[in-house]
Amino acid sequence: MTHRIKKLSLKNKALNAIHPAHWHRGRIQRLEIHSRHLHNHRHVDIYLPPGYDHTPGRHYPVLYMHDGNNLFYKHLAFGHHPWHADQMLDRLINHGLIEPIILVGVFNTPGRVYEYTWTPMPKRRGHTEGGGGHFYAHFLVDELKPRIDRDFRTLTGPEHTGTMGSSLGGLISWYLGLYFPFVFQKVGLISPSLWWGRGHALTEMHKLSTDMQIWLDTGTREGSSRAVEMLKRKLHHKGYQDGHNLGFLLDRGGRHHEHSWGQRLHLPLLFFYGRKELLRVRA
Repeated sequence: MTHRIKKLSLKNKALNAIHPAHWHRGRIQRLEIHSRHLHNHRHVDIYLPPGYDHTPGRHYPVLYMHDGNNLFYKHLAFGHHPWHADQMLDRLINHGLIEPIILVGVFNTPGRVYEYTWTPMPKRRGHTEGGGGHFYAHFLVDELKPRIDRDFRTLTGPEHTGTMGSSLGGLISWYLGLYFPFVFQKVGLISPSLWWGRGHALTEMHKLSTDMQIWLDTGTREGSSRAVEMLKRKLHHKGYQDGHNLGFLLDRGGRHHEHSWGQRLHLPLLFFYGRKELLRVRA
């Protein structure tokens, strides 16, 4: 039996009980960091939840998201289609649907394909592309996370730390879950590019810890649905259970596009940090 999570309508009463004019707002702070592992300079946008500045004794879970330039601002987002992640978080937090979290949006660079892929992909004339994901992973684990934990009030344990991304950002999130479960135990795979490396990502299930929470989704109008369904079956075989430690969505009409991903961002946020009963499951 296949279970799919229905999309929670943004017109749902639970999401609109408080008028936006009365919301308490989070704020976004820019961080600049140089990576020794990647030999480049990075922009990072950090969303601090409503109340962060007024509750000095409180510490927060952290979600690290890739392609961070697509999350908040139209002028920075690919195709000028931001996810409006700050607005979604403000809405969910103000309505008590998720606990307040810190979101860390790590900007991509011209080396995005290299950084977000774990294995090289053969190209023409004996050349390869990609394969630097382990350097990006060590940038996150050895350089960025310690900086975030030092400068902000975070809950530092793996059970409070997540990683999530779309497309190749979903692929690198998968590898971070496989190889760094002692850092990240919440892993969000939004339309992950599992085709990369001729499907190599699907061959490494033996490395997966059973202590993870995994969100997995794809749209029906993109080409990744078969590989995503295969990964879901492998996760079931590993012991993952729908609605417990595995959330899954086949987004009817969903495209491989920032707009589709932003429209369903509330679902993994609810799964990881909030009221799972709002993620209504049907057979």
